[in-house]
Amino acid sequence: ALFLCCTAEKKFRGTMNKIAAVSFSFDSVALAAVAMASTLTIGEAYMRTSLVDADSAKEARYPPLSSFITEAHIRELEEKNLVVIHNVLSVKTLKHARENIEKLSDAMDVTNHLNECDVRQDQILSIRESDHSEQGVHGDALIHCVKLLRGIPFLLNKFHYLTSHSYLVPKQCQLARYKPDGSSVYVRHLDRCNLSMNEMGVVEFLRASDYRGRVVTAILYLNKSDWDSGGELRVFDHHEKGEERDEKGLDIIPTGGKLILFDSSKVEHQVLASYGDDPRYALTCWVNGILT
Repeated sequence: ALFLCCTAEKKFRGTMNKIAAVSFSFDSVALAAVAMASTLTIGEAYMRTSLVDADSAKEARYPPLSSFITEAHIRELEEKNLVVIHNVLSVKTLKHARENIEKLSDAMDVTNHLNECDVRQDQILSIRESDHSEQGVHGDALIHCVKLLRGIPFLLNKFHYLTSHSYLVPKQCQLARYKPDGSSVYVRHLDRCNLSMNEMGVVEFLRASDYRGRVVTAILYLNKSDWDSGGELRVFDHHEKGEERDEKGLDIIPTGGKLILFDSSKVEHQVLASYGDDPRYALTCWVNGILT
């Protein structure tokens, strides 16, 4: 009886050891899988950027822009966080740019679903110079507009803009179309993400790397030069944390050929609804860099 009891105990211990070994092996595999998944998630978040092939300010230089932006404009941008520059495009260039855009209408219809409908109702399309040179899908007038926006950081450096430095210029600009339906808007927002890692979490913080690096927003309007169909850009005065928030704002009419520059980290803004017969067009470039 004693022999049988000892034998049974040995078998029991052996079985438990095997169960423990299997359990340890399963835990190890699970731990490895979690570690791998976490690494892949963080890696994906880190690599989610549109600046992989970005240019320096010097590489993006566009000489024709010097005819429109002066040192006085850069000083005003420093002082007021915003500057409005008129008549950057001629009536003829505006007309050709809109003709170029009309050929992209079907592509813009497809991209409408990319936006959060409760935040913005515009239709967007990424425009790159290389798309035109390699595939011929964009017209010369529209590419001229892209080059104008991408050339801005060179002049920020030339005139010693003091608010930021070390610029990265994305290859692409964003073309936005708002239908004149009286309801398509973009709610009040800031172009730069100023939240900390603690507030966002590691993954979302990494995914927002492009947004966290924005320092200057440049918007060029491609509407008719006598535009009077709403769609104003409403900009709000900067306020520090704890200060009273500006609720009135300043409305800027999106007249064709008008160029707006503002500090991405300070100027909250929104797009009001437009109406009439023609869509509202805006081409935007977000310049990345380091705040001083």
